Amino acid sequence: MEPERTRGVEWDVAAQRQESNLCGVTVVELVVALSLSSLLIVFAFLQLRPLMAQVRLDSGARQVVADLQVARMRAIAQNRRFRVIFHPDTHTYTMDKEEGSSWNRLSLHGHDADASVDASVALPPSVVITAVNSGGDVIFVPRGHVDGGITITLGSLSGAGTRRIVVNLAGRVRIE
Repeated sequence: MEPERTRGVEWDVAAQRQESNLCGVTVVELVVALSLSSLLIVFAFLQLRPLMAQVRLDSGARQVVADLQVARMRAIAQNRRFRVIFHPDTHTYTMDKEEGSSWNRLSLHGHDADASVDASVALPPSVVITAVNSGGDVIFVPRGHVDGGITITLGSLSGAGTRRIVVNLAGRVRIE
């Protein structure tokens, strides 16, 4: 019985060697797999750029809407006129508060009193102000409404579309 047992052990060892040789990956298979995965990554990045432009445009529109709502709420709370001035050439906007017969610049996103000197708020990268039908400013009166309907149009440098921000006579702000 001893000889049969050793033959079985030798046979098992030989079978394991054959199986382990079959589990390997050749260099050609590795190169093909890497080239296919790199092609998939390239196509994913090509599709990611327009998506990011769309996300930035939506983010910029929501940012402007939120800041216009802040200006409206401050006008109501402080019983003063507030205005938001849009600067299409620099893709920024600022907020002013009426004090007597003059306008004082306010900081929208800062808590520092000295920050009101340069209180312009920039839009996200590649988002531009394409049109403002009110001459560039939106003025909220103490009751929260505006003198006329106002539309601000934001666009993307990459051509991802446009977003219209509408302020109706009652001062309500929405994105179209």
